[in-house]
Amino acid sequence: MQATRVTGIAAICLLVAACASNQGPSKQVLIQGAWQAEFEGQAMTLQYDVEEITVREFGISFPYEWIDDDHIRLNALGQEVVSRVEFESDDIMLQTTEGETQEMRRVR
Repeated sequence: MQATRVTGIAAICLLVAACASNQGPSKQVLIQGAWQAEFEGQAMTLQYDVEEITVREFGISFPYEWIDDDHIRLNALGQEVVSRVEFESDDIMLQTTEGETQEMRRVR
């Protein structure tokens, strides 16, 4: 009886530990895909791949890299920009650059 109880408690502890350590995908994974944003009144779709962003409407691409868990650095047409990346949900991304926050919505 005692052995069964100990085994049961151990199983519950393992289950709780497994659930607690089950975190969602990283920002580096979440950012990948197509995102709709509005820049100066014009809607644009940005395609984020592992190391490159493509602006679909203009057919231009530029590289980006993660400089830590929360920030990306990109080189857009010779201008280096560092942005803080946050996710309100899997489908809403916020990028803050020099105090200005841009909301983007995932395109499905």
